Amino acid sequence: MPTQHADPASAASDLHGLICAFKLAPLEPRGADILTDREASPVWLHFNLSDSRACRWIEQQDDLPVAARELLVESDARIRLLILPDALAAVVGDLHHDYRGDPESFGVLRVYIDPRRIITARSHPLKSSDLLRRELVRDRGEIRSPLDVFEHLLGCLAETLAHTVAGLADDTDDAEDEILAGRVHHHGRSLGKMRRLLARLRRQVTANRGALAPIPGRLRELHSGEQRQSLRAAIERFDAIAQDVELVQERARLLQEELAGHIAEATNRNLFLLSIVTTTLLPITLITGIFGMNVGGLPWVNDSGGFLWVILMMIAAVFVVLVLLRRRSVL
Repeated sequence: MPTQHADPASAASDLHGLICAFKLAPLEPRGADILTDREASPVWLHFNLSDSRACRWIEQQDDLPVAARELLVESDARIRLLILPDALAAVVGDLHHDYRGDPESFGVLRVYIDPRRIITARSHPLKSSDLLRRELVRDRGEIRSPLDVFEHLLGCLAETLAHTVAGLADDTDDAEDEILAGRVHHHGRSLGKMRRLLARLRRQVTANRGALAPIPGRLRELHSGEQRQSLRAAIERFDAIAQDVELVQERARLLQEELAGHIAEATNRNLFLLSIVTTTLLPITLITGIFGMNVGGLPWVNDSGGFLWVILMMIAAVFVVLVLLRRRSVL
């Protein structure tokens, strides 16, 4: 009688830090019992490395190459590829599942593939692996081998990164409309954060592309020519994403320069107005300074109309200054 698995992810994580598990031929969600199952069917095992039991289980698998075990459980987040006899191991960059535009919300997924299994592991919930899990739950019938899982994982990763780049492109469009309309306030900080995020995203995509590019040509023994072409097409999507990131990054840089130009223009305009006001009030300041001296001999001291004469003198001085500025085309 077949075993029922109502909630395999929950049951597995309670035992060995296993987030989810699938038997691939035929496709079937499994629980933690798959870790002791010796069936020949290929499997996908996805672990949570923040659970020490997951790390311990991986380290105890003597049939895994030592280099692969080290790569799966180590803390080094450098994106890279490790070619092994009849297998490969890789660290690929991904986005945190709770990503909200934070430049620090980047993580890595650790992957091991051989002809009968694919093992993935992460320390923080990631978007792409969760997207792949949901696709398998919906029963993707064409997934029958570890390499198929890896190919779809790359597709999910590319879709996640492409969606993020598209969102940043939309934000850039909105910022461009605002800046060109003259509404430049509060955009400096947002553009700075966007450029930082784009720089981090560009490094992530470029590193993924560089690490994954050698796979189709160096692992011919793991897959057929048709699979190799499909895998190459999945990897080549990162080239298009990298180009999109560079385009959005260049637009953000130009917008920041445009914003700086608008701010400089507004600053110069304000300084010019301040200079005009200062120049215009300079004679008044001089006159009030002179009549404020507490010395004898000041005109109109004893004249009841002295205040009116001083006011008229100030008005005349301002008028003369404005005429001079006008003649010099300053106004």
